[in-house]
Amino acid sequence: MNTAPPAAPAAPSVLVPATTGAVAPRVQIPAGAVSTVHRDPVADLSGRVIGYTVAVSVDMTHVPTQQTAQRRTGPVPVPTDVLHEHYLTLDLPSLVADRYVFLPATPLMLDGFVPGPVTPGRLVLELPARYEHSDEAVERAAALRALGVHLSLLHYRGEAEQAALLPHLSFVVVDANEPDLPLARLVHQAHQAGVRVLAADVQTSRVENDCRAAGVDGLRGGYGARADAQAAGDPEGDPPTGPRVLRAGELQCLALMHLLSQPEVDFAAVSQVVDTDPVLTLRVLHLVNSGAFALVSQIDTVHQAVVLLGVREVTTLVSALMLDARPDAMDSLWFILARALACETLAEDSAAYTVGMLSGLAVQLGVPADVILETVGVSDAVADAIRAEEGPYGPVLAAVRAHERRDEPGVLATGLQPSDVSAAYVRAVADALETAQAVTRDGGA
Repeated sequence: MNTAPPAAPAAPSVLVPATTGAVAPRVQIPAGAVSTVHRDPVADLSGRVIGYTVAVSVDMTHVPTQQTAQRRTGPVPVPTDVLHEHYLTLDLPSLVADRYVFLPATPLMLDGFVPGPVTPGRLVLELPARYEHSDEAVERAAALRALGVHLSLLHYRGEAEQAALLPHLSFVVVDANEPDLPLARLVHQAHQAGVRVLAADVQTSRVENDCRAAGVDGLRGGYGARADAQAAGDPEGDPPTGPRVLRAGELQCLALMHLLSQPEVDFAAVSQVVDTDPVLTLRVLHLVNSGAFALVSQIDTVHQAVVLLGVREVTTLVSALMLDARPDAMDSLWFILARALACETLAEDSAAYTVGMLSGLAVQLGVPADVILETVGVSDAVADAIRAEEGPYGPVLAAVRAHERRDEPGVLATGLQPSDVSAAYVRAVADALETAQAVTRDGGA
């Protein structure tokens, strides 16, 4: 009996262009084509974000047909050049900063027509399923690497055809959730070839501990579910530790947030609290005197600074200080601000910003939301949204969180459209980047 896997479609016979900067023929995106964009952090085992996967999906259901009366039955195939065009429209630096960007390779990308601009040496193409069985797989991978593009192979199991590609790969991705996977052997095999190993969709601390023991280099995917589980107290932890307790400095920051969340903010009281913390004082004065505010003269007092910065900037700075000890402080704050801005945009209400901000802070600190809510003190509408995704702001938070998990049915269940949530989130990510970098003094990946 022949047990050999079915042959994969042959790759195009033309190898990639010999020079960088090649431009593929542009196509027009059909009217009615609706896209959603998802990004997910790729982090090492210390928690430091090294890059982001960015994936585009396109819905062609509402693209007019030649016969407008014709009914569509089932999913509409997306032409590969149309999908590629959607990737070309992305502003990748605003989505990933200077981290690695992991893109699922389209056929045109495999021909060397790669998106740009990106930080030199930070573009990673994720090779399609069964690529290793395609014609000229090794030769084409070598040509792509010659262009300075990194390559990542998904579903790595150490098969002969996959191992033959190792000299041309920078990353391989394994499914650490798969029973009986010889994880340690696969990691050793990849490391011998100088290739880093990423584990896909790890959502529990038990599997994460298995990855750590095997020498896995990082985690790809599952970030939203993993962070939510940590904040709720991961029941599969080994040993089970439950949610952590806030430190004294964090409690002081939350007390400051309480002052900042009042309907009428007492800036004198805020500045008095800031003045008691030398680090926070330094950060407030540094931020207000940075070039971002283009002030005519330097500001020397905390009271002047907090008034000029305003409630939102000071709240962001306090959040950044609480995250300062984390290896991914900038990316954590970026996540929080993106969630907050997306919630505000979708709800068209500034209170939804607070919902997104505090819910994201609970996730990033790994503490139950109730701990933060009890310390900060917010309205019932804000608290109901964060605790149970209920009330006027609950559906918006639920939609944004579902988008972060790439859960399209979850978005639809809120009554919002995935494309609308995606558009709001992409804008929020771009708008949040400069603020996150400024207040955390991020130095790059």
